[in-house]
Amino acid sequence: MASSFERSAVRVGLVTLAIGLLFAASHIARSDMNPTVFIAVGEESGEIREYAEELLDDVALRPALGHDGRFFFVQANDPWMLAPDANAAILDRPVYRAQRMAYPVLASLGGILPPTGVVWGMLVVNILAMSAGAFVCGLLAFRFGGSAWWGLAFPFNIGLISEFSIGGAGIVATAAAFAAVLLLLEEEVLGSSLLFALSCLAREVMLIAVAGAVVWLLATRQPRIAARVAVWPVVAVVAWGAYIRLVLPGGGAVAEGNLGLPFVGFIDNFANWKADPFELLIGLVVVVVLVFYSYRALRNPSLTAWTFLPLAVLAFLLAEPVWDGYFNITRAVAPVLTAYFLITFAPSVEQQRRLAEESPLRRTV
Repeated sequence: MASSFERSAVRVGLVTLAIGLLFAASHIARSDMNPTVFIAVGEESGEIREYAEELLDDVALRPALGHDGRFFFVQANDPWMLAPDANAAILDRPVYRAQRMAYPVLASLGGILPPTGVVWGMLVVNILAMSAGAFVCGLLAFRFGGSAWWGLAFPFNIGLISEFSIGGAGIVATAAAFAAVLLLLEEEVLGSSLLFALSCLAREVMLIAVAGAVVWLLATRQPRIAARVAVWPVVAVVAWGAYIRLVLPGGGAVAEGNLGLPFVGFIDNFANWKADPFELLIGLVVVVVLVFYSYRALRNPSLTAWTFLPLAVLAFLLAEPVWDGYFNITRAVAPVLTAYFLITFAPSVEQQRRLAEESPLRRTV
């Protein structure tokens, strides 16, 4: 029989499901009842626009180039890269895009759905992942002695809302990572490792979240568990990376220009922020959250905090294009934004007192 806190977490998940359905319905209604708005094909997408219009006939177009969903739509029509000349060849950076395989595989049910089914599959997967993420974060909040309703820090994360609106993979990656943390706290090591692998295959940067969890486990003198947690994410990323470099022509190119010297991307973009007060406000809020998150994670080490700490640190190495506008930077640090609320506001007074009395590296939440 489910406990009261589990029932509360289920309610959080169901509320999030309802929110996701309403959000999707409102976007589709504003696009003449066309669900292709969520594959985010742009008017200037070139070959991808032609590809989508050939497969779907009527496509709701976004301004300019569109967004990430257009790449995932192409991938989902051939998630195992069996016909790269007809699909992957039109991607801007085929190897870089193809390494993010989890979302298109899920959205296409392993490649069996037709293009129209893929459109709906991408939307349904993100709605379900958002709901699952809220449920998991509700359970994590309970472990801090707080209310499961803090799980709403997942769906109300501005970065994840942006991912939802453009058919991005960040929701799957983030939900899987938080679920991996929860299972690790429950001592379900294999399940945690597999979920971390799913997260990394949805968004490769989540490997550093795995590294954060591994460092915490090593610091708490649990090397065997650390090795078991790391094994499946590393195997999955290396094996899939090797496979796509074999099947895709031109092989090894990955993302360029996403990283730079510390703080340079933030400083270079500051002039752009000053021209838009809203962008400036959101940008400064993100910086403050990253700084306070890092401080809190180092002062009060915990598995949850340390798992996402490397992402907070990495943010200050991101180049100017990633810092350009709240839409980009909040998506890049979305897991940190949710984790910040969980480790800062969810703990009860009693839990905070207990944490303060314990040896720092033995804290389990």
